Amino acid sequence: MQLGKKKITKNLTEGNIYLNLLFYALPLIVSNMLASTYSTVDGIIAGRFIDEFALGAISATGSVESLLTGLFQGFAVGFSIYISHLFGKGDYSTIKRDTVNMMIFIGAISVGVSVLVLFFQNDLMCYLNVAPELFADAKKYFTIYTLGYAVFFINLFLVNSLYALGITFFSLYVTLISAFLNIGGNLVTVLVFGMGVEGLAIATVLSSLVSTVVYSVLLCRAFRELGGEKTSYRFSFSCVTHSFRYAVPAAIQNLSFHGVSFIISPAINALGAMVTTAYNICNRLYALCTMSLWGIASAFGCYTAQSAGEENIQKIRRGVRIGFWMTWVTVLPFVAVFSAFGGPIASTFFPKGYEGEALSHAVRYAHVYLPFVVSVQLIQHFYHTYLRSLGRVSVVLGITVAGSIVRVAITLLLTPVIGLDGVFLAQIFGWAIDSMVSFILYFFQYRTDSHLKRVLALQHISDC
Repeated sequence: MQLGKKKITKNLTEGNIYLNLLFYALPLIVSNMLASTYSTVDGIIAGRFIDEFALGAISATGSVESLLTGLFQGFAVGFSIYISHLFGKGDYSTIKRDTVNMMIFIGAISVGVSVLVLFFQNDLMCYLNVAPELFADAKKYFTIYTLGYAVFFINLFLVNSLYALGITFFSLYVTLISAFLNIGGNLVTVLVFGMGVEGLAIATVLSSLVSTVVYSVLLCRAFRELGGEKTSYRFSFSCVTHSFRYAVPAAIQNLSFHGVSFIISPAINALGAMVTTAYNICNRLYALCTMSLWGIASAFGCYTAQSAGEENIQKIRRGVRIGFWMTWVTVLPFVAVFSAFGGPIASTFFPKGYEGEALSHAVRYAHVYLPFVVSVQLIQHFYHTYLRSLGRVSVVLGITVAGSIVRVAITLLLTPVIGLDGVFLAQIFGWAIDSMVSFILYFFQYRTDSHLKRVLALQHISDC
């Protein structure tokens, strides 16, 4: 490391665990707040300055975007666990070599996915039952967004790789820059150039491109700081496959989780444009409530994975206790605020004075369903993170598939009868079952010293 430069990588297992988790998570929480804020502003600009159907148009194909983002996010998260284990062991040369190879692989796959999705674009939109009044604008937004897949998915990979090395503080600055560019770009393209929903898509792609470049620079700096033996960055597929044991099950697990939205979207869109719009707003309220969850979970996951790499059982068990209560303490205040003030918050997505069906759905979701949805998601995500960090990614995959099947079945049964309420009830029941199974497995298989000794012994044999 060069003299005068502050070290940016961080081993979370060294020093005070409370401070380490807090300082790791705080930038992520603030970054998530900023990201959710500018995503919310996107929706407000669409609803207030384009027309009442614009928000529905940019969300009509959202299940495809969520499905693919979930797939690549899962792959990146699985890879980050692999990197965290290597970081705990001090194997820096392998970290650098495999990270570069995987980034090249992700970029190539992203381009291929973009081409494939654009080729089947009309078929996908027909499958999703996009309402006729939304179809033209939805297609414009979908096309531009799809062209940016390589940027979005490489960005996800870089972010998670940096998190695995304990680097989160810079994400706050990058998100701030991205938020400024996104919101500014939206206002310019919509209000100045009158571009409509395509302007929103262009601004999103360009702001993500800037943050991707910055994250690439940060990763290069981290590599220089790690040092180690001289590393060859020539592409080798065998280097990519080293992490597949972690990355592939995590990708499939995330695909299963987000695939539910893709499967149930036709049923939701068939209820009409106003219901599509309402569902999008409900998802945004949920995202705003869970801003802190992802930051704390990421900190807890990185700490656990690095401790597993060190094979330190006491640190793992202590992290579980601290991580669990930190999750509840940071999430519940957001739930209270957004549930209590759901009406005024939801109304900001519509023209002034609007009191239609979409708003009533969103308000009912905030008051009735939101506290239950977030509570079961909190428990589910905490134990998923713990099991993944120990390398038990295939276990998490099995639990998620079972919960997803239940959620899809209940949704398809209830939605034709009670509409959007059936979607939310299915979400609660599906995630509740997932949470119970995850806790039971933790309690009987991954809780005690003897449990963890067995898990780490298998992990060591597998890594060798």
